[in-house]
Amino acid sequence: MSGFMTLFSQVLEQLRLAVVNVPGITPLADAPFLFRPLVMVVLLGVVAGVIGVIINLRSAEFSAEAMVHAVFPGIVAGAVYWGINAIIPAASVVAVAAALVLTIVSHRSRRGEASEAGTAVVLTSFFSIGLILSLAKGDMSGQLEALMFGRLLEVTDERLAQAFIVCAIALLLIVATWKEQVAYAFDRTGARASGLRLLALDLVLNTAIAAAVVSASTAVGTLLVIGYLVIPGATARILVSRVRSIVAVAIAVGVGGGYLGMLLMTLPETLDKPISPQATVALVMTAILLLAVGVAAARERLRRVVRQARSARPAPAATTVSSGADTGVASDEAAGAEGAVAPTAEGSRA
Repeated sequence: MSGFMTLFSQVLEQLRLAVVNVPGITPLADAPFLFRPLVMVVLLGVVAGVIGVIINLRSAEFSAEAMVHAVFPGIVAGAVYWGINAIIPAASVVAVAAALVLTIVSHRSRRGEASEAGTAVVLTSFFSIGLILSLAKGDMSGQLEALMFGRLLEVTDERLAQAFIVCAIALLLIVATWKEQVAYAFDRTGARASGLRLLALDLVLNTAIAAAVVSASTAVGTLLVIGYLVIPGATARILVSRVRSIVAVAIAVGVGGGYLGMLLMTLPETLDKPISPQATVALVMTAILLLAVGVAAARERLRRVVRQARSARPAPAATTVSSGADTGVASDEAAGAEGAVAPTAEGSRA
């Protein structure tokens, strides 16, 4: 493991030196304590962007929120009993158990309301266990705050390497079942009729969500990670409609939001003020979401105006070609009308 960590640190340092002169990245690449968080948010932006698309298509935001809180006991246990570097390994074990329990509870419930109630019970139970563990060795309020809100600037090479491994597993799970997940999202009944194992797909999705939560726990915290899982996918769904385009936009929002949030840390106006980088990243992504809502509303209004303008445009006059018989009849009628008028006129002169 030490050899792997040495290699990973060397590769990370070489990457930092390679981009240190790139415009826009120089302020973050000058110092390793800023470059490691940048790599972390870019990694989370890619992974959470892909997973977030499936979450949005499946309308599984509440399940993602439950998984975020269900992983909390493992995070607390790792920090309290084995140290902060053991958070990701300990949380990974609890994440697998939480994903299994949440999947079974959601499938055992026959109605949607019962499924949500079971999910809420899992959320509350696991999160309560985490709170009890955090107080088992005395007042851990300081560490509890760090675990809930994260410490992005304190990311080490070891925790970053662990996050890479866990994120790779999450991404592999989603990519391996991508077509099935999309089919499940658009037509649950058809997916079941075609022979897809919905229970297995739910377990894969919940495990991938848990893996993303575990990898982000020490960086952005358990409370703010839900923004990474929900906002990019929701923003992309507002702007585009094709699945491939949604994935591309979601990744761009996740990576761009993380980059802009970190870049705000280097502005002269913020250097002398203590601000939370993970909260800044979440707020930047929220601002992107609101901007997307405004763009979508303006686009829909423009389409409505164009449709109204087209409907109000006068229709072109219809031209008809008369047949010879019709022309003859019309001529006879005109002649008869003239003959009827002419005698009247002569009689009046007499």
